[in-house]
Amino acid sequence: MRARGLTRCLRVTVDILMFVVLILVVISPYFIRTLTRAWTFLGWNLSTWHQVLGYVFTGLMVLHIVLNFKWLAAVTKNFLKVNTMARVSCIVTFLLFAAMCVSIISGIMWGRQPGPPPPVPFNPYIAPPAAGWGASQSLRVVHIISSWAAVLFTGIHVGIHFSRFITLLLPSQKKSSKPASK
Repeated sequence: MRARGLTRCLRVTVDILMFVVLILVVISPYFIRTLTRAWTFLGWNLSTWHQVLGYVFTGLMVLHIVLNFKWLAAVTKNFLKVNTMARVSCIVTFLLFAAMCVSIISGIMWGRQPGPPPPVPFNPYIAPPAAGWGASQSLRVVHIISSWAAVLFTGIHVGIHFSRFITLLLPSQKKSSKPASK
């Protein structure tokens, strides 16, 4: 019973850390664009923060999957037998995992491109196909689109599991053995 409580506590801690780190990973590119000159002057590199937070998030994601593997295996094994909400949750979890994998792999590949980063066009999210369009820009677009898809699926995933998460945080209500008085 004690091990179950520790596992539950670890799950909640990992979930909260994942949420905080995901928010930091998502907002760090905005800080990179707006504060790069000031932070570089101070000797800090915000791109490195984005990468380090991405690695931390990847580790937390693997830990989250390991901690919840029993549920995932059971739902996947009995996919046609479980209720509709469990099926939807399984599909969303798979789409989230796929989007996260594409985002992580494209981010690592884009970050390992040799030379200085390509110039940022006027629209920083999708660069127009121009003469300088290459593998680096393509990886950048794949990384950004898959990252936002992962954020979307994360929101749905959290929404599906939110009531279970709240019940883990709130103290359990003990039922009294006395009959209710009229």
